[in-house]
Order: sequence, then structure tokens, then C-alpha cells
Amino acid sequence: MAETRSQTSTKNVGTTTAEKNGSNRGTNNVLAGAQDAAEVVRTTAERAAEKWPEAVAGAQTYAKETQRALERMPNQGLVIGSSFSFGLGVGLFTTGANRLLVLLALVPAAAMAATLLARDEETAADS
Repeated sequence: MAETRSQTSTKNVGTTTAEKNGSNRGTNNVLAGAQDAAEVVRTTAERAAEKWPEAVAGAQTYAKETQRALERMPNQGLVIGSSFSFGLGVGLFTTGANRLLVLLALVPAAAMAATLLARDEETAADS
């Protein structure tokens, strides 16, 4: 049995092994992609910051209008609405729905209950 040994030699003629395999191009593509993504995030954040005051002002306006509408509703409507909303929230919670969805279902119940409690306090103060 004769052992044969073969030796492999690598020649580097002006380029490195990584350049031959193309890994530098991949790295450059990744860096360019990351820079593009960072630019998109920066511009999106700038746009959001510009529109933030308008969004807050709009939300405040709609909240005030909603509160006025709740104050005009009869007590029976508030009780029914808050019961329905609370039941929906509890049902979503017990079935394992997303927490944000459960919270969104409970917000109207909280608003209606707060309106009812404020009415009760006003009635008690007037007596």
C-alpha cells in the first residue's frame, strides 16, 4: 500500500480569496441595504414628527365630541352600551384574543361608565 499525498497550492494573484468568492460584494450589498433602510426610517420619523401636533389636536377634538355625545345619551343607553362593551371585552379576553383588541373593546365601556358615574355625582351634589 502506497500512500500518495497531493498538495494543493493557492495562488493569490492580485485578489484575495474572499474577493474570488464574492463575499465582499455581498458585504457591500448588505451595508448599502442597511443604509437605505436607515434613510427610510429617518425620513419616516421626520414626517411623523411633523404631523404629530395635528394628530394630537384631532384626537382631542374627537374626544371632546365623543364626550358631548355621551353626555346627551340617556342613562339606559349608557348602561346597555357599557354592558355590551364590557361583555365583549371579557369574551375576547377569555377566548385568548390579542390584549390590544381586548383593551380596545373595553375603552367604550370605561368612557360610558365614567359618564354614568359623573352623572350620579352631579345628582348627589344637587340633592
